[in-house]
Order: sequence, then structure tokens, then C-alpha cells
Amino acid sequence: MDMKIYKAACYCRLSQDDLNDGTSVSITTQMAVAREYCKENRFQIVDFYCDDGYTGTNFNRPEFKRMMKDVEKGKVNLVIVKDLSRFGREHIMVDSYTQVYFPENGIRFIAIYDNIDITPRSHYDLMMNIKSVINEYYPAEVSGKVRNSFDVKTKNGEFLHPTVPYGYKKSSTQKNKLEIDYEYAPVVVKIFEMIAYQGIGVTNVANMLYEQKIPNPTALKELKDGQIKSANPYRWNKSTIYGILNNQVYLGKMINGKTRKVSFKSDKIFKADESEWVVAENAHEPIISQELWDNAHMRVNQRKRKCNPNQPENMFKGILTCMDCDSTMRVFNPKKKSRYFVCSKSQCRVAGDFRCSTHNIKYDVLEESVLRDINLMIKMLKTDEEAFLNQVLGNIRMDEGSEERICNELSDINKQIDRQTKKYKKLYDDYYDGIIHDSKLFEEMAAECEEKRQYYLTRKSQLEEELESATKVFEDSERFIRLLKKYDYITELSSELLNTLIEKITVGEKTYVEPNKVVQKVKIYYKFVGLVGKCE
Repeated sequence: MDMKIYKAACYCRLSQDDLNDGTSVSITTQMAVAREYCKENRFQIVDFYCDDGYTGTNFNRPEFKRMMKDVEKGKVNLVIVKDLSRFGREHIMVDSYTQVYFPENGIRFIAIYDNIDITPRSHYDLMMNIKSVINEYYPAEVSGKVRNSFDVKTKNGEFLHPTVPYGYKKSSTQKNKLEIDYEYAPVVVKIFEMIAYQGIGVTNVANMLYEQKIPNPTALKELKDGQIKSANPYRWNKSTIYGILNNQVYLGKMINGKTRKVSFKSDKIFKADESEWVVAENAHEPIISQELWDNAHMRVNQRKRKCNPNQPENMFKGILTCMDCDSTMRVFNPKKKSRYFVCSKSQCRVAGDFRCSTHNIKYDVLEESVLRDINLMIKMLKTDEEAFLNQVLGNIRMDEGSEERICNELSDINKQIDRQTKKYKKLYDDYYDGIIHDSKLFEEMAAECEEKRQYYLTRKSQLEEELESATKVFEDSERFIRLLKKYDYITELSSELLNTLIEKITVGEKTYVEPNKVVQKVKIYYKFVGLVGKCE
């Protein structure tokens, strides 16, 4: 009899794929099985390590990593799982851990339902390796079936993306089909026509849409959901315009497979060759003609200009915008006068009454102002680092109301995810038990349930990112201070320095406070922390 005292790490794992195979593998079930087994064999349980919602095709799981740290520290000398598939479905790594790493480090491994018990003195278990390969086959098969299913649906003209393209809406009569949204489809036509026939650039198109108070895609989705939450619902950016210009859905095509994962084991995504795309022609009614598409793209390509090597470098390129309309500040280099910036929207001839004012500022004046502000930051940091840190924290700290709102919504989202997961499991049980006889009905109900679950998971990820971004203010402040500490008094600006320290700079319009006195606001938003100083 083995009289050794075993301190057990009970590992449990559950993913959505595991729900699909119809077995009772819930975390609660796994914990109960492990607890009873340890009781019968008089093993001391150190802790339960439970990864809920993590795939078994890799080992990038938080609780698994925590367990391995306890293994390394010598806190446990036994790892127990309900069955081998709970430990993992990637047979090479499973084999490496169970038959090499654990024995070499004096760790016993037990998979209860598979009757696997590996000790440091055990011989190589070939049957366990075979079981591990079988466990890996399941997610590979599921991955292939899912990909084939998506390709078939695309060929049938079905729209599978969660976000409906601007100008379209989901059909009320045909599942996964698009219909023209006649209220907003003209906006798409207008974008193409302004570029193709009026020669207007993408930036000016975005500005004109803003002036006409046309909601951008994000705001339109929020509007259809019942409430606009965006701070600037009419603000369009160039990437959004380019996204519409390059989306062949407006030609009536449905395309799938532009990107592919290397394999079901890897999260790495690569761009597939165009010959590998799955394309369905005439999948739905087009919004624009091929002729309009071609003319718009020809104009876009004509407007692409190379930088003039004879012009002096503009080190503020990419970070300088108008304070009032958020347009790029354009640099002018007159031969006999000083260089200066003006708002590019003020130069738009077709904007009419909606043209912005010039917001002009001399290049050297801006350079002097920014240099002064950066040196002021450095001086404040070196004089009293703690006071400077508190000032920075005060500028970017998240208000309690916003944090509470996000936490409350996250709580609701988690409940919805749990509800949809249980609903899916109930559907499968009913189908397995014969309560649901129609396989097609089951597939439709299951697909609808999974679609809702994926929506909630996406929203959860967005909220968690928002909360993480909003609550890591101290870390961001420290990162900014570490950047700033690299510099002493600066005598000259450079493009590298500006892009290292500064996110963006906005220039306001000049205001005459006295007959001979002009005030012009210049706001500098630093990396990680935003607006800290006051530059005027």
C-alpha cells in the first residue's frame, strides 16, 4: 500500500465545445467527482483549479497556470482530473505534461474515469497517448464542420456576420438574408458618388457627413437598438469611409474566408489568397453598380500622392488637428514667409457654409509652445514627483458612477450568458431524450441560442476592456512618468520625441481679447494620460 501523503490539485475545465458533446461535464460535476475520489483514497485537497469557458486545445488558461505554479512551488504532488479530456485536448502537450514533466518532478497524475494513474515509477502509457489523440480529434472535427458549414451558407448567399453593413438590414422573411435599408442606403450611394463624380477626398466626405448630421455606423446601430450612447454620433472617420468603399457587399456579393486561422490549435489569423475566398454573386440586391464602384476606386487611387522630397519635414504630421472640427491641420510652405498650419476643412471648396475657420498658427509658434509645455512637465516631475503623479491621476481617474454602471451591466451580461448556456444544454438533453424529434428544428433553436450567447460574450469582452482601460489609471500614469523621466531639459523638438510623448495636439481659433492682444488655445494630449498641462 502506498503510505505517501498526497496533496492533491483538483483540476476542472469546461468549454462550449464540451457542452456540445452531450456529456455531463459541468464544473460542479467535476468537482463532486474529484472530491468523492479524494475522500475515498484519503487524498488531501489543496485546492480546486477551475477554468470555466476555456478550450482544451491549448494550455493558455489562468487556473491551469495557477495550478502549475503551485506544482513548481511544491504545494501539491498529485494532479487529479475527472477524465483526460478535462486536462486537455492537445495530445502532444498532454503527453509532455503527464508522462514527462510530472514524473520528472515527482508528481502523480490521475484521470479518474479513464482509469489512468501515472506515478514517477510508471512505465510509458501508450493507451493514454491513444486516448489523448482521440480527445484531440473531437475539436478538430468540430472546427472542420463549422468551417464547411460557413462556406456552404456563404455560397447560398447567407449573411453570417454579426454586424449588418451600413445601408442594409436583416430580412424579416428570410433567415440570414440582407435587405436594402431605404432610409440609409442613399448615404452609401452618396459616399461613392461624391468620390467618383465630384472628386471629393475621403476626409472631406467624412466632414460633410458630419455637417449633415448623418449618424455613423456605430451610432446607427445604437439608434436601432433604442438609444444612442456615442459621444459623437455624427463623427465619421476615414477608416469608416474606406471600409464602406472596399466592402463588396454593396455590389450584392457575399464573401467568406478572407482570413483563416492556421488551425484549430492556433489563434493566429492570416489573410487568405483571393483564390481561396468563398464568393456568392447576386446574394442580395446591390446598392451600387459595378460602374460606380470602379469610378470611385479609380478616383481614390488618383488622389494618392507621394510626399514631396523637396519640402521640409513636418514633424507634427499625424498628431495635429483642429480643436473645433477635428480635421487635420494642413501645413503650408510659402517661399518668402514663415511656414504655417491651417485647418484642412477651411480649404474645402465644396463645403460652402459648413467650412471651418482657418485656425491658422505659425509653425515656429506651435513648436515653441509645445516645447515649453513639455519642459514644464519635466520640471514639475523633477521638482515633486508625488505631486505631479497626483495631478496626472486626477485628470484621468474614472468616476465611480461609470465604474458602477459597467459592473452592473457585466453582472447582467453574465446572467444572460449563463441563461443561454443552460438553455442550450436543455435543448440538447431534450433532443437526446427524444422530446424534440425534429433535427432541423433543434439545429435552428440551437443556432439561435448560440447566436445570442456569442453576442453577449462579445459585449462582455467590450465591457471588460472598457473597465480594464478605465481602472488602470495608476499604471498608465506610471508609464507616462517613466517615459518623461528619460528626458532632461529639451532644447529642440523632433518627430521621434513628439510621437513618443504625445497622442495628439489640437489648435483652437484665435481670439482678440484686446486690440493688440491675441489668445489661441493649444491643447496637448500626452500618451497614456491625455490632457495634463495647459498650453496657450
